[in-house]
Amino acid sequence: MAPRNPLDRQLQSAPFKRFGSIQRLEQNRSGHASVEHVRHQLYVGRDTGTSTNALIKVLTKPGLVYEHNLSNEIATLSAINRELPDSRYFPLLWDHGRLSDGRVFLIMSLFDEWPLTTTIGPERMPHRLVDRLRTSLEVATALAELHRLAIFHVDLNPMNILYRADQGRPVVRIVDFESSYHRARHANGVVYNPPTTPGFCAPEVHDRAPDARADVFSLGAVLDTMIAGTGWTWDAELSAHIEADAEIDADLKRILLTAVDRDADRRYQSIQDMHTALAAYLEWIWPGRSWA
Repeated sequence: MAPRNPLDRQLQSAPFKRFGSIQRLEQNRSGHASVEHVRHQLYVGRDTGTSTNALIKVLTKPGLVYEHNLSNEIATLSAINRELPDSRYFPLLWDHGRLSDGRVFLIMSLFDEWPLTTTIGPERMPHRLVDRLRTSLEVATALAELHRLAIFHVDLNPMNILYRADQGRPVVRIVDFESSYHRARHANGVVYNPPTTPGFCAPEVHDRAPDARADVFSLGAVLDTMIAGTGWTWDAELSAHIEADAEIDADLKRILLTAVDRDADRRYQSIQDMHTALAAYLEWIWPGRSWA
């Protein structure tokens, strides 16, 4: 027997009655059956008035820690939408509140793109190097918009970068802002204790307030995963893994090692600096092309 949708009793009341149907969304977005998340459950609903799809995120159970994380995402998306109303990179927050049992929910726009991880296999794909670099440049451009607001994603990884190709050009979206750090709020006493993804999160995040260099580290880890594939394990320290990789040429290796240095002071000091280095490398291996 299929598990009961915990939103069933809520569907006839605001804000959910605007949706013709609500279905659970699988974590990898490859189907409609859902897996249970540790912190929250995802649903997709179709707005009957606009015929647009929305992503609904609901806490799996009441709890101060999980509630704090989702409230952090709500606050960050509110700031992004207010300051970057025309940005194509980030979700629009439509609504948020509490269910009758006290669980926090939010409703936001649903992007058509799938997680970047669906394009990464266990083996290398050398023929896709240019595409991987162009994708990283587009992610860096999105992050630069965030960083101008002194907002840092902090937990960037191949699951919360959404991707598709449009006429040979990468289209990326950045989602999942539960771990985000917004200097205007957090530097003024708002508690910050982010959930993070091992291997992709900068090592200093749990010891001090993160800055742009945390996202530099994460993008370096994402790019290395796109290049090397998922076949190696995270048991090895990331810099050591890159250093030992004989299939990455010296110039690209230097960029990656600078991005993922465990000492934030030795990394690229801004996402723009990393963008500049990647763009110069791409121009060197693929000169004069339309990517610029």
